[in-house]
Amino acid sequence: MRVQFKNVSLLFIAQLVSYLIPILEIPILAKSLGVDQYGQVLLIQTTALLCSLIVEYGFSLSGARQVAVCGIDNKSQLSKIYNGVTSAKVLLSGSMIGLSVLVLSLADLSIGFEAVVWGYLYFLAFSFSNIWLFQGLEKITFVVVFELVLRFIGLGVLYLVLAHSAKAGFALMIMSSFALLNTVIGLYLAHRVVGSFSIDFKAGMEQIKNGFHGFIYKSSNNIMLSAGPALVGAMCGQASVAKFVPAEKIIKASVGLVGPVLIGLYPYLSRRLLQTSEINLKLSSVIIAFLFAAGIVGAAIIAWAGEFLIHLMLGSGFEEAASILQVFVFIIPFRMMNQSIGLTIFMPLGKDKVLSMCLMLFSMLSLCLAAVLSYEYDLAGIVYGLVLAEILFSITLIVLAFKIK
Repeated sequence: MRVQFKNVSLLFIAQLVSYLIPILEIPILAKSLGVDQYGQVLLIQTTALLCSLIVEYGFSLSGARQVAVCGIDNKSQLSKIYNGVTSAKVLLSGSMIGLSVLVLSLADLSIGFEAVVWGYLYFLAFSFSNIWLFQGLEKITFVVVFELVLRFIGLGVLYLVLAHSAKAGFALMIMSSFALLNTVIGLYLAHRVVGSFSIDFKAGMEQIKNGFHGFIYKSSNNIMLSAGPALVGAMCGQASVAKFVPAEKIIKASVGLVGPVLIGLYPYLSRRLLQTSEINLKLSSVIIAFLFAAGIVGAAIIAWAGEFLIHLMLGSGFEEAASILQVFVFIIPFRMMNQSIGLTIFMPLGKDKVLSMCLMLFSMLSLCLAAVLSYEYDLAGIVYGLVLAEILFSITLIVLAFKIK
């Protein structure tokens, strides 16, 4: 477990940095570029990242699992897996580029050609990241450390360049160039591991087909994490969104810290569960119980410090946000448990379809419950609905997990 502990630690640090870098970018970009140019950079950046998530298609789960089961010694099979996933990304990225070109030709977005080009390079850089391969091989030390160093260097270059020439094009050029450099180095490292590359669209279509439920799982998870503010705005008005979002961000940041632990252990569990499922399901149970207990402790700490955190973030006049947070914290241990059940039992055993269907069902149920309860309890009702749906989801996953055992 020494390798797994190192991987978890590295991914945990990477997760913290992924929160930190965008925060540090805000004053650099906003103060240098002004409202209009900063808005253009954000539009292109967020659109590129969203499109890259579609191209990634859940291969961080389905692809990493295939690699973990295959192992580094079976070069021919490893090469086949890698070429299939890469071919699938070529197909998906081609579709996204075609769709975006259509949108750009029809919409009047007032975005310059240079900014669009850098936006596409930014999109391709994140779309073709190879970290899924090294996660599956449990050899992520260099790729994670290199990415972290490169991101901080890129942040420094961004600050220095914009201090002398504040242009949106320069900002996009710097961010996309460093992202692209990271991906190119990743491609070189992948070449050393798997050998020659080849495009096989038939294998790519097979990977898309096989990874569909992993994609649905990640997409539904994003719905559960991101649909709350839109629902609050629709049911309770814009003023309620300002009270809901700060509490939600605290919850999301707390739950997000469990991700590196699960992703770091995922390849190991994928390999071991398929070999001796009975023994290693005990290990999965220990992990689930530990993370649920950690979630309870974290929820208690946030509930205790909630009023202070809200006051620190928003100042006076947002007392309702603090009371909302007091209820919202109950979601933390259950969401952590749900994620750990999914990534330590269902996904490693190839039960993607069951998991994705359950998550999609409870994503819709959470929104329905939240909407219904908002009629009686207003903003608090939405939080009650989200928490209740998460608890019901936990009970369902536990019952299904025992059936798998």
